[in-house]
Amino acid sequence: MKSDIPKKIVFLEAVQDYGGARISTVELAERLAKIHHVTLIDFYGSCVPFLNDVEKRNLNIQIVDKRDTPYIINRSANASVLTKLINYLLYVPHWLKMRKGTIKALQAAAPDYVVINNYKVMSGLMFYPQKTFSTLFFARGWFIQSQISGIQRFMLKKWVDKFLCVSQSTMQALYCGRIAKLENLFVVPNAIDELRISKEKADIIKGPNTTVILHAGGFLKDKGQLASLTAAKKLKDKGVDFKLLFAGIIYKDSESEGFYKYLLDLVKELDLSDNVEFIVNKPNVISYFNACDILIHPSATEGLPRVVMEAMILKKPVIANAVGGVVDYILNGFTGFLTHFNDPDDYVKHIEALINDQELYNSISTNAYKMVKETYTEQHQIDSLFKAFNK
Repeated sequence: MKSDIPKKIVFLEAVQDYGGARISTVELAERLAKIHHVTLIDFYGSCVPFLNDVEKRNLNIQIVDKRDTPYIINRSANASVLTKLINYLLYVPHWLKMRKGTIKALQAAAPDYVVINNYKVMSGLMFYPQKTFSTLFFARGWFIQSQISGIQRFMLKKWVDKFLCVSQSTMQALYCGRIAKLENLFVVPNAIDELRISKEKADIIKGPNTTVILHAGGFLKDKGQLASLTAAKKLKDKGVDFKLLFAGIIYKDSESEGFYKYLLDLVKELDLSDNVEFIVNKPNVISYFNACDILIHPSATEGLPRVVMEAMILKKPVIANAVGGVVDYILNGFTGFLTHFNDPDDYVKHIEALINDQELYNSISTNAYKMVKETYTEQHQIDSLFKAFNK
């Protein structure tokens, strides 16, 4: 089987927020649709930016149960065991309805392959009657053992045929966690096309010599905004002229909204209001990548962060924690800088070095640009995917 022989491929989704992982999925679907029969099946059709992008790319999409808002189980850490149990019991009738609709849609599509990327959509495939397709789980996170519950581990082993790993780090985590054998693990990285990136540049209020630092990530504690603010405070105390941009999505749960409000209060408390700007709920923030000088990424867990790849293709140096697929991108001191985990002093040191040494800035950004341009291509992504198909 070759990649130019048309196949029927379904991406089964339950999109709540249109962030980097979902954007990468839609881009991959568009690339495959040039030759293959591609259908996106979404549980709810409630995410407007996702639907708009799918329509713009002229992709075929079906909605299982059209809703204005997704059905979300309250998994808040503050919820009692009884509350969680009641929430799960209330979810059962909805799940049965979604499962029935999903099976009907898949039977009509008659796919060769169904690509999924989370446990919610996987639950719709459990005990699938007379299954004739291969189930491919696109592992876009890091997938270390501490991130996988016992139930999730059982689901992955029972109902997944092959794993598409977004990075080498993800593949190693799944293998070392005894989730899958190496022959069922395939690295299918993200891809980027330099020519298709918007040249629009955001208008940032700043001085002529102000260094613009971008932190791009959803508003969750694991995304490292607290570490960035600590580094920002140290930069201000040292008299560095900078502007820190927080660009991200407030996810549809109470913890994300609460954390965002906490950050707003903390910025005032640290006297950083003149140095920090928030860009909230914009699905495409490439104009802010064009406007920034440096990307910092103090995240606690990553598969293969799209924001790092976007910064590199735009020749913006990256400073990041050495987690997950970040190390697929960054060779420390050559294509970027890796820090000790969330160490604000490390971030400050590398930021100052890039500000004060233009030769270093140019060297790092050029090396990263060449690496991404030559390695993370659309053709390489498609070829990697069809290794999984053909095996």
